[in-house]
Parts: sequence; C-alpha cells; structure tokens
Amino acid sequence: MRYDTHRHPASSHQRIVRIVRSLGRGPVLDVGCAHGTLGALLGARRGPAIPIDGIEPDPTWADEARPYYRTVWPARVEEAPLPAGAYPVIVCADVLEHLPDPVGTLGALRRAATPDARFIVSVPNVAHLSARLLLLAGRWPKMERGIFDRTHLHFWTLDTATAMLAEAGLRVVRRETTPVPLEQVWPEGRAALLLRLAMRAQGIAIRLLPRLFAFQWILVAEPADAGATAARSEEHTSELQSLAYLVCRLLLE
Repeated sequence: MRYDTHRHPASSHQRIVRIVRSLGRGPVLDVGCAHGTLGALLGARRGPAIPIDGIEPDPTWADEARPYYRTVWPARVEEAPLPAGAYPVIVCADVLEHLPDPVGTLGALRRAATPDARFIVSVPNVAHLSARLLLLAGRWPKMERGIFDRTHLHFWTLDTATAMLAEAGLRVVRRETTPVPLEQVWPEGRAALLLRLAMRAQGIAIRLLPRLFAFQWILVAEPADAGATAARSEEHTSELQSLAYLVCRLLLE
C-alpha cells in the first residue's frame, strides 16, 4: 500500500508543511516518515531550508524517503538512536493511531525533544459525521485508508486525543482541522468545478461544526511544564522590573 501526497491547500500534508514553516525552527523529526512526503514537500517550498530527520520502520519506505532527509532511521522510535534534547519540532502525522502504545512513544520522543519543543500531531476524527452514521447503522467497516483504516489501533475524538497528549505530558496550544480529501477519490479531470464547490462546502461546515465535520484534527502541543517555566520567567521579569522602579524612585528622591 502507498499513501499518496495530498495536494489540496486544506489537506493535512499541506497544513502541516505550513505549520512547520511558520515555526521556523529546526531540525525537525518526522516520525513515521513513510515515503518521505513531508521532507519532499518542505524541500519543494521556497524559503530557508529546514533540516529534517525521519524515522520509518518499513525498510523499503525508509530507502524511498532517504533522499529528502538528512538521516532516516529504519526502526521504531524506541529502537532509533535519537540524540537527546535535539529536536525543537517533532511531527507525528497520521502515525499515533497505528501504535500499540502512543503515550509511551510520545514519552520516548520527549526525551529527544528540546524543553520548548512543539509536537505536531494529526489524528483521524472518529466523531466525523460519516463515522456516526455508520455506527448508527450498526457498522464498523475495515477499510484500506481513512478513519476506519484496518491498521488503526486507536480511535480518537478531539477531547480524547487531547487527553491522550496530556497523559504524555503535552498541552495543546493550537488546533486545526482538515476536510475529507475528496480529491483522492474524485475522477480525474471530471467536474473540477463541482469538486471545488464540495471542498468549499466542507470548509463552511467545518467552521460551523468542527467536531462533526472535521475529518482530521491537527494538534500542536508543547511540554506541559514549558508553560509553567515561561510563567515563572515572566513573573521573575516582572519582579525585577518592580525592583528597578523602586531603586530609581529612591535615587530620584
């Protein structure tokens, strides 16, 4: 099976590339880099080069991805010789739902992350309207891709995905949504206007009822203690400013 690159601007691939670019930090660690989609897309975009490494347990896919990365480890996260505290950006795009212990894997990744790292995580939304209707009909299909991908071991809503990240010591600081990637199944060259209208309609529906119409959640998270550290730093800065103000008053009086 091969995972195709999603080209629509609202797709998870394109959104994640934009998020990585907006953070402007590197090196990036791409977990489950598959055929090298993220590395290829980052390399194709204009702008400063962002160094990126990858982890891919499938050796054939790892070989395909290698041209787009500095280093690709053909191993599971727990087996890869990741340098400690090296990565300010870690991407887990459509990967955690395939793992037996996603919280444990995130714990291992945290050891490879910098203290102020950003984790970019995308997961399918099992509360999508299509999934609700299938469940209402008493069906739980096994498919080759999508929400009901037969290789998925976990199924999350926004709240349960946020709770899973919290269990791993991560706090969500930003969230985005993606629509159903209709371009992947739409007959090529047919009714392009209809496809654009369908994607636009999805965008409107997601803005109105994201929990019902979002196909995927893209969550940007930081270590939970990073916020506390920043707060303590701001408090310390405020105390110093107050002290400096008092000293100036005393000198002037």
